[in-house]
Amino acid sequence: MNQALAVMTDSTLTYQQKVAGLARVGESTASPLRIGADTRRYLEAGAICDLNEGPAPFRPRYIVPDYERFMRQGSAFLGLEPPRDIWEATAALLILYRHVPSITTFPVYLGDIDALLEPFVRDEAEARKAIGLFLLSIDRTINDSFCHADIGPEATTAGRLILELTREQKNAVPNLSLKYAPALTPDDFAMLAASVALEVAKPSFANDPMFRSEFKAMGLGDYAVASCYNGLPKGGGSCTLVRANLARVAG
Repeated sequence: MNQALAVMTDSTLTYQQKVAGLARVGESTASPLRIGADTRRYLEAGAICDLNEGPAPFRPRYIVPDYERFMRQGSAFLGLEPPRDIWEATAALLILYRHVPSITTFPVYLGDIDALLEPFVRDEAEARKAIGLFLLSIDRTINDSFCHADIGPEATTAGRLILELTREQKNAVPNLSLKYAPALTPDDFAMLAASVALEVAKPSFANDPMFRSEFKAMGLGDYAVASCYNGLPKGGGSCTLVRANLARVAG
């Protein structure tokens, strides 16, 4: 069957998944990359895996936006002013997420969402409702488990609400990591995160001092835990990700 027709008639796909699938079919018709004979042989043998980046990758694999800057100054491109309350803050982030490209067609990094939202937490009941709808919207509109958000290392009201709502909602998306630092993360906050992880398999715990030390040694600034569990520089990301199948190499 024709590739495009196969995507269009696949009853297991949603409309948005079909659109993304058809885009991949279109991308596969162009091969602008100059690939040497040896590399092509390894690709065809499955020894090198391009993780579905395709023959004509036109966007970086992982983009890690500077969400803090966005919250401070808004976006002229999107016509958004800096948010002034919790509702504007969550709405602004949800709007921006729709415009962050990646290989998955969805953002692989959502920001340090507790720190981004904490300045707008003025009434806890209202914040709980706003953040709950924010998390629900992410799960229902970003149907890709490689979408990742971070919290910590400091304890915040927003961070606690995110953990409590993560346990209540039991949604698969987004992935979540706690940047854990013994000197900064209170024991009760870490214990709450651990108890939530035992129920819903998130958050993961990231060794914050180690990440910061290694990024500093590389001359980089702040970091993000993005996608499945990749430490990447904020305001940057990663253009590509290629893996070697050692079993195929040995064969």
